[in-house]
Amino acid sequence: MTLSDQVAEIGERIEKTGIRLKEALSVIDMTFEDQLNRLETSSPYEAFRGLSALFDRTVRGSKIEHFRPRDDCRHFHTLEIHSEKGENLGYANMLYLKRVIPCYYLVYVEVMPSFRGLGLGNRILTTFMEFVREKRAVGLLDNIVPADEPTYEIYMKLGWKVLSDFSGNGGSDEWTNYMVYIPESIQSAHLKDHLTRILFNLTKRRSVIDMHDNEDMVKRTIEEFRSVYQALIQLFDDEHTSGASNPLMRFMFTRLATQLIGFRRRIATLIGYTGGESLSQISFSDRINELPIQPYSPWNLEEEDAGVWGDEGVLRNLPGELKEEPTFFIEGLPFYRRPYLNSHAERVGTGPTRPLKISDLFDLGLDPTRLKEFHHEGVDYIFERAAPLFFSSLVGRRAFLKKVEKSLSGLHLHGVAIRTNPIILIFRDRGNVYILRRKVEGIHSQEALDQLRTVPYLTEMNRAVGVDRAIMNVISDTRNLLKKRFHSVPRQEIEDLTYFVPWDIEKNIPRLRVDISKISLDTLWIA
Repeated sequence: MTLSDQVAEIGERIEKTGIRLKEALSVIDMTFEDQLNRLETSSPYEAFRGLSALFDRTVRGSKIEHFRPRDDCRHFHTLEIHSEKGENLGYANMLYLKRVIPCYYLVYVEVMPSFRGLGLGNRILTTFMEFVREKRAVGLLDNIVPADEPTYEIYMKLGWKVLSDFSGNGGSDEWTNYMVYIPESIQSAHLKDHLTRILFNLTKRRSVIDMHDNEDMVKRTIEEFRSVYQALIQLFDDEHTSGASNPLMRFMFTRLATQLIGFRRRIATLIGYTGGESLSQISFSDRINELPIQPYSPWNLEEEDAGVWGDEGVLRNLPGELKEEPTFFIEGLPFYRRPYLNSHAERVGTGPTRPLKISDLFDLGLDPTRLKEFHHEGVDYIFERAAPLFFSSLVGRRAFLKKVEKSLSGLHLHGVAIRTNPIILIFRDRGNVYILRRKVEGIHSQEALDQLRTVPYLTEMNRAVGVDRAIMNVISDTRNLLKKRFHSVPRQEIEDLTYFVPWDIEKNIPRLRVDISKISLDTLWIA
């Protein structure tokens, strides 16, 4: 079957069950977004019967409501934009700051991805401005949108000004992106001094603001996950009731599970998040947990832009089966035996007679099928499955890593050899993207840090000699060096690079160099 067949089936199920527009869009965005980008339509939702026609009606009928602070968050206000049926399409969080003049700080604006570009963000911003005018207060926001993007112009046309127009050059570097809206009712000869005092006060409250915003974001996202899960249960009610399943059902529930696992890992690093909004609120039924996983797309487009990019010499020598059917060949390879996977494999087994289930993904806290080992002509390789959305950036990263390799050739930083592990080939097939690299004698730096901080015997070692500090220091120094040498390269391109550190995977222990004064890594690989 083709992707178009699968999209048609989802559209029919959505129409049959009558689930609400927002729930349908959430399901599509969270579980099928990567695949929709392969369809040649002006809007990905055009492929789903009846959905596109609902957009205009939903946007036209939406309204913005103001929710006052709760007792435990006295100074925080929220503006929410709802459809006529009460579905939340977007929101804005704002904080009241009372010092020398009243001020409302616009903390965060979020519009549901499916409804972006339809003017809802502009409406929320305009409503916020009306609100501060009514309150005879100053409006303030931290604008992270670059000045050359169209969204930046929206602020300027609405009457916002960059803070430096008022504060001059005396402010902190942290205030560079701030913009301010001054209603006509605000008349003060000391506006510059007032704004400076407000910004200093805001800086002191930054951690409290972030904590509240993080809690609010986690709560909303948990509700979104619960909504998507219930919608999927509705869409596949017959299969769920009978205990049967098909690849489409398994694919969509697997995607939901991996998205949830990724979110769980991200919130662990949030400022102030204590688990108050527990992810245990989202529970999968026993039947869903027992589903075999379907982590990759097995469907083809009728005319797909498939192909291979990279080292033609390596490509020529690869097995014919790999070049003919990349997806099925790569997905049939053994898992990369990384530390994250080893303990689970020892406990429950993950051989060919024991296919992974949804519950295994939650136990592991990751999708182990993303990394596969490949041995060919005496060389060990790793295949990594990546989201199709990242294809263009991966092609760019491959080119950038070549420049890094040339620039850092033979470099030792504080005694650590800095090497690259370049992308050899990029495969695109059946809506999946695979990256081929040589296998190094190490693991991803984040996995290494997790092992050092969670495995008991490694925790004791780390406490004694500070292995995590050695890893973080050399990575930080390497990043800074790259920023200096490639100052014309966008900062994000350097930030997106990943790092691998030496590791004995069988023993699950770092490979270190020890001398009389310190411990250090032997090698750091940039990928």
